[in-house]
Amino acid sequence: MTDAGQGGDRQGITELLAASVAAARAGDHATAWRLTSEFGTRFWLVEADELPADLPAVQRTEFHVLRAAAADRMELHDDTVTEVRAWRELATAAGDAPSAALALSSLCLVAMVVESDDAPVTTGLAPADVLLSELAVGIGNAGAGLASGMSGDAPTPRHVRVCLSLAAMAGLTCATSVENAAMRTRFRELSARFTSDSVQPGDRMLTEAQQLHADGRTDEAVALVTGQLATLDPQVSPTRAYEAHDLLGYFALTAGEVPEDMDTTGVLEHWRACAEIALEIGAPLEGMHRAEQVCQLLNADGDYDAAHDLARRYSTALQGAPVSPALLNLRAVQARSALGAGLPDGAYALAVATADWSTLTPDSERTLACLSIATMAAEEAGVAGAGSGDGADSGADSGETVVALLERAASLHLDRGEGIAAAQVLRTAARERCAAGAFSRAVELMERARQVLEDPVTSATHSVDTDGDMLTWHLADWNEDMSAVWEMSDRPDLAVGYAERAARLFRDAYDHSGAALNWVSAAELYLGQGDGAACDRALDLAHGELLSVSGGTDGAGGAGGSTGASGATGAPGSAVDPGEDAAWEGYHALRNLRQE
Repeated sequence: MTDAGQGGDRQGITELLAASVAAARAGDHATAWRLTSEFGTRFWLVEADELPADLPAVQRTEFHVLRAAAADRMELHDDTVTEVRAWRELATAAGDAPSAALALSSLCLVAMVVESDDAPVTTGLAPADVLLSELAVGIGNAGAGLASGMSGDAPTPRHVRVCLSLAAMAGLTCATSVENAAMRTRFRELSARFTSDSVQPGDRMLTEAQQLHADGRTDEAVALVTGQLATLDPQVSPTRAYEAHDLLGYFALTAGEVPEDMDTTGVLEHWRACAEIALEIGAPLEGMHRAEQVCQLLNADGDYDAAHDLARRYSTALQGAPVSPALLNLRAVQARSALGAGLPDGAYALAVATADWSTLTPDSERTLACLSIATMAAEEAGVAGAGSGDGADSGADSGETVVALLERAASLHLDRGEGIAAAQVLRTAARERCAAGAFSRAVELMERARQVLEDPVTSATHSVDTDGDMLTWHLADWNEDMSAVWEMSDRPDLAVGYAERAARLFRDAYDHSGAALNWVSAAELYLGQGDGAACDRALDLAHGELLSVSGGTDGAGGAGGSTGASGATGAPGSAVDPGEDAAWEGYHALRNLRQE
């Protein structure tokens, strides 16, 4: 998923590095963001040792700065750490202490994100608290002897002032996030010392707003940023507008005591603005994460067309970017939006490709989500290898496409130690095959599900004291499904045995309505085979279970409602008992037949 021509234009990379250095010196953030995205989509495959030997040192350092920034936006944490360290080494070797401090502040932010998301890093990154202590010393040393307050007319190069200001604010953000009170106080002092509006226009205000929010003074923080945003023209100051919207979106995200209380409308409004601004200035890497989050919210609201439009535009703008966690996340939400927008073929192709790449990463949740989207898309498209363009229209082949996806999901659940979930997925596959009349395949899948449920590894994860009854319930549910498979296969002689086993296991799991339903099913099967005595015995057992549910009252009671997809009732501990009414109705209908 990278541009085959990436890395071939050596003159292009040197021109880009020169432009990036110039943008940094001029404080042109919009150009700097655009060049970072251009680096990530055009020059990611260029290695440092391929740069011209006579490249100026400042441009050689800028190569690592840009590569680190691009890697950070794509959530390639190991690459980010490697490039920031190279940047820091070059800056130190050149005697550029402020730039070295800024590089160290970037490592602090990486550590903050890694620790917050529990993301895997293999580069031996020190804890954020350790890096913060080192950063405070580094900023102090680099700024020693500089004029107090850093007024605009101080005889200090702008480069030094900007580096120390940005490093101090990054340290403050990190210290606030990791809740290091001592370092937060220290970096507040450093930020106040080295940041002025003449150096970083608007940054002092944004930093102040972040600290007000961290202090619990959210209304003041929102008012401060909202007032700043009202003075900005996004066409003139797009990056400042982006940062203001970004902060307001974060305030909306954390508006309540719990995540469910967040101001969804505010998050969507402000982060959508961020995503659009980034696209407008040609910096899709900068807005990629916000675009993904906006698409998630739009999908949750059912606005699939808007989500698909935004994700598609980002996908186009990111052509040439390497496969990365951030890109896979964006493509996953794009696949979901395509499915909701009525584009199952495209959703299938994108979800399968994303799942394939995601399998190579530690993010199994994303892989499972993509497999689920691909399964739904294949079912909706109804063709073998949906999206292949071959025009095939075979129900059986389409079904096997779905089953293959479900088998992959089951295998992944097993790798995660989730035996019950794996068995449920295999049972879903069996029901699909059964509905298509492929009974032998359905039985095969059901037997695999049973083996998973009865595997000692699965049993070991469900202790008797906590959720052993849940495992028993799932075994009962499996037997209920297996009874249905044999009944649909015109083998009532086999189906009845599984119905009886299901009833006994449901009873053991204290799901009396589930037990009753299966005794009623057994009774109906016995009646169909002409065995009246066995039918009556099963009905008596059903009646006993129903009396256990209704407290001895003979009649249809409980919450009522329909059963689950497999005919199973609620799991033990459910607040409602949807199978009770159905069991009473079936019981009385069969009793009446036997009494006629």
